[in-house]
Amino acid sequence: MKRRESGFSLLELMIALAIVAFVLAAASTFFIGVVKQYKVQTKITESNVEGILGLELLRQDLESLGFGLPWDMSTFSYTEPGPLPGASSDPPRAVGSVNGGIDNSDYLVVRSARVGMASAAGKWTTLRVGPVTRDWGAAEEDLASVDHVIVLSPGGSTTDQRVLLTPQAGATFGNSGAGLSAYVPADAFQTNIVYGIDNVALKRPFNRADYYIANNPAYPVYSTPAHCASNTGVLVKAVMAHDDSGTRNLLPLLDCVADLQVVYGLDTDADRVVNAWTDTLGTLSAADIRTQLVELNVHILAHVGQRDDSYTYPYDNVSVGSEGVSRSVPLNAYKHYRWKVYNVVLKPKNLAN
Repeated sequence: MKRRESGFSLLELMIALAIVAFVLAAASTFFIGVVKQYKVQTKITESNVEGILGLELLRQDLESLGFGLPWDMSTFSYTEPGPLPGASSDPPRAVGSVNGGIDNSDYLVVRSARVGMASAAGKWTTLRVGPVTRDWGAAEEDLASVDHVIVLSPGGSTTDQRVLLTPQAGATFGNSGAGLSAYVPADAFQTNIVYGIDNVALKRPFNRADYYIANNPAYPVYSTPAHCASNTGVLVKAVMAHDDSGTRNLLPLLDCVADLQVVYGLDTDADRVVNAWTDTLGTLSAADIRTQLVELNVHILAHVGQRDDSYTYPYDNVSVGSEGVSRSVPLNAYKHYRWKVYNVVLKPKNLAN
């Protein structure tokens, strides 16, 4: 009796290999798709986190605009380069913007004692007869002996308020305020205010921060990440240095930004209700801005994540702005990106008494 040998025929092996190849191809396609989506979602999450952190810093600076600014500079002068330069011996304007960034986006300027990057920025204390300064109790909140500060007099019924007492170069705080003896008020019932500005001699009696999209040869450029669309740049905070270099210290806030638009809400009849919306403050003086600026809206167009060919943005254009003051940004060539408009809306708190 002849026994049959066990095994597989060539046809059976080919069919089995074809099935295995099909399964592997399907699994590979699924795996690649999962990895791609994971990468897309990771970039989206990363962009959203950047947006939260960067725009929160922007919001804090905008809320502080005008903080520690002198209202009377009649006996002093300072130099401040453009854009939006400060005129010599004029009180500094708390905020302003010009159309001068990438693709006609805005270039925003904020002036305040708080917007600097030095440890002294934002710190303050009081100066009076007897107790020279007030200690806040925490070393990180107290002014240091090497800090350069300005001293303002709140004024009274016969003088302008917030009169600058120190020269534009400021004064050194000294140990427990020992460097400020010349600025102690003569009246025991009067209190002057000391604002920390920087750790070097001052060129201006305030700090200045510029916000713009860095991808323009006219301004300092911060490298745009490779995953960003070609019509975007990096939203940066640029703090004007107090040394002689004239440089601006850059801090990147948000990647892949295509547009920045600023809208001002003005009160022109002194009832503290906005009755005019505009994208420029024009020739308004520092005093006009203090009395008229009621609301400030900043709108930022950026894409989250990276290019995704499986996604199509539903619109050819997007409106960036508010209250009838806006700009239409064309996106028809960049529809494989997820676009988002970030809105920062606030009421300034440090302009008037």
